Amino acid sequence: MTGNAISTTISNDSLDALRATVGVPRERTYQEWEFDDARVSRSQVRHWAVVLGDMRPIFVDAEYAATGPWGALIAPPSVLACFEQIDPEIDGLPGCQAVLESASLEWFQPIRVGDFLLPRSTIESLEDICSDDGRAVTMSIATSVSTADGAPVGRCTLRWRCVERGTRVQGVLFGQREEPYMWTKAGIDALRDEYAAEQPRGAAILHWEDANEGDLLAHVLKGPTTRPKYLGRMVPNWYWGQLQGWEAHDAHPELFFANENDAPEPIAATDWGHHRAQRWGGVPGALDSNVERIHYVSHLLLNWAGDHGFISRMDLEFHRHNMVGDVTRSYGRVAAKRRQDGRGIITLDIWQENQLGEQVTTGTAEVALPLRS
Repeated sequence: MTGNAISTTISNDSLDALRATVGVPRERTYQEWEFDDARVSRSQVRHWAVVLGDMRPIFVDAEYAATGPWGALIAPPSVLACFEQIDPEIDGLPGCQAVLESASLEWFQPIRVGDFLLPRSTIESLEDICSDDGRAVTMSIATSVSTADGAPVGRCTLRWRCVERGTRVQGVLFGQREEPYMWTKAGIDALRDEYAAEQPRGAAILHWEDANEGDLLAHVLKGPTTRPKYLGRMVPNWYWGQLQGWEAHDAHPELFFANENDAPEPIAATDWGHHRAQRWGGVPGALDSNVERIHYVSHLLLNWAGDHGFISRMDLEFHRHNMVGDVTRSYGRVAAKRRQDGRGIITLDIWQENQLGEQVTTGTAEVALPLRS
């Protein structure tokens, strides 16, 4: 276990071992007895919707969804990012702090209740960045998801920046922030009113012909976050306090710290709240999860496009890292429109800002809308 000041090192040996896995796919396989449990269930889709704060009926109301454009409950499309089978902080460079730098996602069909999904992930590239301030490694992981009969559902590429803890490289992640943002009662009351004003389109159809270049989307508010949220394989699953935890501790004691109870816990747990991040990490606070911003953009686009719209592509760059307790507002503007393969495609410019007015994300998205003729 470490003392109060946590520091970790990305060694040449660990990086060489990781390089040997570049291009080698990792996929989830199932035994026959697992098939039923592995299918996307109604309760799982509802769980996703609750965690993401996006409880639109097409995700949670089976009767409503049966009469909708997809004929069944579908999952929030952004959960595609949660099927990544390689965790940079566990399978990649244990002990590092990994933050998401960019995300590119493409969808071919919705994820439906009852689907049996097969994810496959591959590390596409590694970039080693060494300086006097510490070491960082950029890791690009590509994931494809298909159904049991081989039909593609979607694919995504997430680019992670993995940094040594206790170095100036880690401190750079916080920019000019020296402490978490503190809210006033008036500020919280204003956020409550802003949430109440949200108006999803729902079953009303937005036709391709009615979307015009320059149209602004009604923004979507998320936050203040209370701690990083994780879905799918991102659940903190490498230490459960029982046998698996002791096995991990015996193999890598340097990756543990003594927590408030003086009990061993993985240093990744210092990323889950400001007190721990400040006390043991020596940083201004806990960083929010950039992965959440993918879900926020999905919420924005579906509010605008309605149930009949289909997000087909999203490319995002995360320029700044929010801290836990921040809010994120997602914005969009229609940039172009075209007909392609019998579909009406809308290209949108996307950006996100925090409560400080900082632009934390920029990108583009494509949405397919129904054609009137």
